[in-house]
Order: sequence, then structure tokens, then C-alpha cells
Amino acid sequence: MADDQTKVQELGPGRISFGTFLLKILAGAAGGIGGSLILVIIFVLASSIMTPLTGGSQDGTPIQVSPIFTFILMMMIFLSTTVGNIISTWLMALTERGKYTRTSSAISQVFIISMIIFILMVPVYFITAATNVTITAYAVALHIIIAAQVSALILEIVSNYRYALVGVYGITFSILVSAGIMFGLAGIVSSPQILLFVALPIVWGSIAFVQSIFTMLYGWIARTYDKDFLSTQTVYGNDYGKEVEAEEEPEAPKAKDEEGANFLRHN
Repeated sequence: MADDQTKVQELGPGRISFGTFLLKILAGAAGGIGGSLILVIIFVLASSIMTPLTGGSQDGTPIQVSPIFTFILMMMIFLSTTVGNIISTWLMALTERGKYTRTSSAISQVFIISMIIFILMVPVYFITAATNVTITAYAVALHIIIAAQVSALILEIVSNYRYALVGVYGITFSILVSAGIMFGLAGIVSSPQILLFVALPIVWGSIAFVQSIFTMLYGWIARTYDKDFLSTQTVYGNDYGKEVEAEEEPEAPKAKDEEGANFLRHN
């Protein structure tokens, strides 16, 4: 009977205490705030060039921006998102050391994917800046959301492979929530560009909050129904009943017949 109870308790990801839950939210928001501070500092230092980001034409015609504006904007977003994602990843990993055991590897992958996303977004920035600077603001928001989502997924997959699917579901729901919050604020705030300075804290705060709620909810469901639905070791459909085949070890090289060789040499 005791063994059955132990088995039920082991199902699902580890339990999250209320203190850890609060720490994860603070960690995610703190990383986002750190990235936003870099955004603000660069914006203030280059305020004369970055005027089109917050200004607008009086007659409603599209604002013509220089390539220097686009370049500084790209650098500003790249540095803020990269730093914010790395800090958030690191701080959230500290809240559950037993779960996130490969933090250094996760942070390295976060930096690499940040570089790749930035390179892919470069043509988007130049195209939108040449068309309408307001559309550029939405491109920046897209960049921030994608980079944060991928960074959070990397942390879950690298450090928590067995329950990586729990992270995928939780982070996906959190991105939908954060996008809904940002769209809601866009309808209230007169200038959508202002949302760029609060996007990182909103996105990472939502990731920490919603993912933790989903993890706790799933853990309760798994223990209640005695079924690990989202474990990577659980199979469905045509995969049911299949076992992972063990890789065959290469055969050891056969020892040379030294006695036969010596006999042939002397005769």
C-alpha cells in the first residue's frame, strides 16, 4: 500500500510550493525589467535619433526614417532581449535547483538562438521601417515575444527533458496570455510604442505565472488519475506498446592470433 502511494506521488513534475511560485514570478519579472532598463538607457542616449519611435507626423503621413534609426533600433532590441532573456532564464533556474540542473547549457543555447532570431529579424526591421514606423513597433513586439518563448522552452527542454511537454504547454498558454495583455493595453494606451518598454516584464512575468499554474494543475491531474499524460516516456496511438530498442554495442576487436603468426614467421 505504501509503495502505491509513493508511486502516485512520483507522477507528474515536482510540486511547487507557494514560496517558489512567488519567487518564479519575481525572477521572470526581474529579468524582463533588466532588459527593459537597457532598452530605456539606449533610447535616452540616442534620443535625438530615436524620435520617430515616439513621435508622429501631424498630417498622419508615414514618417521617413534613416538607416541609422533602424540600425540603433535593432541593436537596442537585440541587447535588451538577449540580456533580459538570459537574466530571466538564470533567475528562474535558481528558484528550482533540483529541476533545472543544466543552467549553463541552457543559457548558452539562449544566447545562440537570440543571435539567430536577430539575424532573421533584420530584413523585417528594414522593410517595416521603410513602410511605417508604427508597424516597426509591432515587429519589435513580435521579436520580443518569440525570443522570450524560445528561451523559456530551451530552459525546460535542456534541464527537464522528461516533462518538457509540460513546459511547452505552459509556455504556449503564457505567451497567449501575455499577447492578450499587450493587445489590451494597446487599445488603452494612445501610443503603442510605449508598450515596447513594458513588453519584456509582461512576457516573462506571464511565462513564470502561467507556466507555474499549469505545472501545478497538471501535477494534481497526474496524481489524481495515476497517469502521466505529458511525460515524454508516455506513448499514444501507434506507438503504444513499443519499447525503445537498446543500441547495439559494437563488438570488441578480436585479439590477433599471435601464436599462429609466430609459427609462420619461424617456418
